[in-house]
Amino acid sequence: MLKADNISLRLLIESDLNFLYSIENDPLNNQFTNQSNYFSKETLREYISNSNVDISKYSQIRFVITLDNDPIGLIDLFEYNQLLQQAGIGIFISKDFRSNKYGAKALALLISYSWNSLDLLFLFANIKKENIISIALFKKLGFLHINNNLYQLNK
Repeated sequence: MLKADNISLRLLIESDLNFLYSIENDPLNNQFTNQSNYFSKETLREYISNSNVDISKYSQIRFVITLDNDPIGLIDLFEYNQLLQQAGIGIFISKDFRSNKYGAKALALLISYSWNSLDLLFLFANIKKENIISIALFKKLGFLHINNNLYQLNK
């Protein structure tokens, strides 16, 4: 578990199923992503059961962002490449918890984990230009706009 103040990042557990299901299948949450798939509870249950393996196996790892142990969002590393020492990063904060600096704390924790535990040299994020809140968050933590929707942070 990664922790800063009252925010922590922990791996998915079985009791996160309904939380994950509601986030993954809410069309309003997909407006800023490239995802438009529906995920059944069975598919998500299987995903959770496989989520505690080493990042190198599936090239991704997802954490639940918790506030005082209650889930408020998700943050993940994807397209992990050990050889190139890079990974993509994505974050989602539930609507009721946005604009409270929880996203910044969670992102800072994951960046630290990426540098110190995974020995990555850079992170990237794909953020649509309409998602001005996410762009501001990533820029606040040092990500630079590279081109189109690509933002990058070097170690």
